[in-house]
Amino acid sequence: MFWIIFTIAGATLQAFRNLEQKYLNQKLDALTVTWSRFLLPLPLAIAAVSCSFNSVSNQFIAHCTVTACFQIIGNFFLLRTIQSKNFSVGIAFYKTEILQSLLLGVLLFGQRVSSLGCVAILITSCGMFLMSNLNLKKFELDKAALFGAISGLCFSISAFNLKFASDQVKLIGSNDYTAGALTLMWVILLQNLIFIAIKSAQRRLKKDLKNLFGAENRRSFFKTSILSFIGSMLWFIAFAIGNVIYVKAVGQVELIVALLISWHLKEKLKTRELVGIIVTALGILALIFFH
Repeated sequence: MFWIIFTIAGATLQAFRNLEQKYLNQKLDALTVTWSRFLLPLPLAIAAVSCSFNSVSNQFIAHCTVTACFQIIGNFFLLRTIQSKNFSVGIAFYKTEILQSLLLGVLLFGQRVSSLGCVAILITSCGMFLMSNLNLKKFELDKAALFGAISGLCFSISAFNLKFASDQVKLIGSNDYTAGALTLMWVILLQNLIFIAIKSAQRRLKKDLKNLFGAENRRSFFKTSILSFIGSMLWFIAFAIGNVIYVKAVGQVELIVALLISWHLKEKLKTRELVGIIVTALGILALIFFH
């Protein structure tokens, strides 16, 4: 049951991190804001990778590479979703991540989900659609929906690959916690290498680093990095311990936290959103106790 605690804690920190990313995204481009998640822990990642380089397999590195790439793409499209005019539509499609994970896990990756688990996931998904404030009367597919769906798919693919990477580390004697932490360190290093290559090709490396560390953005950058690193550590350990599909479903508590943050910031919650919170919470509780 420890995976539940790590998932809820990680999802809560992720909600606050997304808020900080939203502030940064008003001043910086989506790629630079995405990079802000991974930059500060780079020295730790270099140390961890240096110590473990000779003990990990090529298969582990391959899964970490896939995880790193799809996390970057997923976060990029999530930020584009946040920027879009039809924000609620995009978020609704982003939250199809659970259903996408269910389909990918069962059809492609051989994951097992109980009948009660499937019902709980469907209940949770219904609650999230209510919370997303999607207006079905005015609904039309647009870029926001596409960006949201792509983001959800990318995060689903990355989750399964980090699980597979963690399993590879366990084969050489690591426990769940060490496996999750080591996988995260490798992924962070790979993501920074990818961003350095992209920013160098754009000839924006020095400029964007200066923007992140500049006085105007420094506070949000540091908060984003710290929240992201601790939250990611919790997520990676949760995936190393638990079933990816169940972790994804319980992790939707993030949306509840996000709405509560909005309420705390004096934004009025609609009746539909309150109903969505209750339905999502019931689905998560059903998954925790009856899966």
